[in-house]
Amino acid sequence: MPSVRTNSDLYLAMSRLGSSTRRPLEEFLRSWWSTGYDLSDSKALEPDELLSWISDALTAPAPPFEKYWAREDLDLSELDGFSGWSRVIRAQVCDLTEMASLGVLRSQASYLGLSAPRPPGTGRRPTPPVWFNLDVASYLESGVIATVGGWRPEFEDALVDEEPPEPLPIGSFDWEDLTRFALGAQTHQ
Repeated sequence: MPSVRTNSDLYLAMSRLGSSTRRPLEEFLRSWWSTGYDLSDSKALEPDELLSWISDALTAPAPPFEKYWAREDLDLSELDGFSGWSRVIRAQVCDLTEMASLGVLRSQASYLGLSAPRPPGTGRRPTPPVWFNLDVASYLESGVIATVGGWRPEFEDALVDEEPPEPLPIGSFDWEDLTRFALGAQTHQ
């Protein structure tokens, strides 16, 4: 029997996974991208399979960053499915690597959003340059919210402005859903 049936279940599970690691987001993304090849022939993943994959990517070795990635044209106009998701993740890795090398990640105002520098010679990327979620925990939580909607806090006396929505049943995630997950994980506030 599946353990993740609602958006609330997924949010809480992703939140636990994200808060369990100190791995830098860029390293996690390289690992997530690499481990994704094992699933590339899958049409869709059930929520429990997605969680298992994320859990594996949190500990699997990350391949090294290849400098040529930053110069590649990672445009999505002709791609979808696994290839589209793969390009989004690689573009995010490039952004984070460039942000780190130029000191952008040390900004005190990261909660306001940071822009990836994208230096001259950078290829086209399918991602916006602005980043709001720069650690694994906020990235995963924001990906859930952006993909399957809100969540319901599962603890007593939560301080919220309004009654949270009831949990909604969720289904499987295809590669387009996972691409939206990655984009939302970067930009959702």
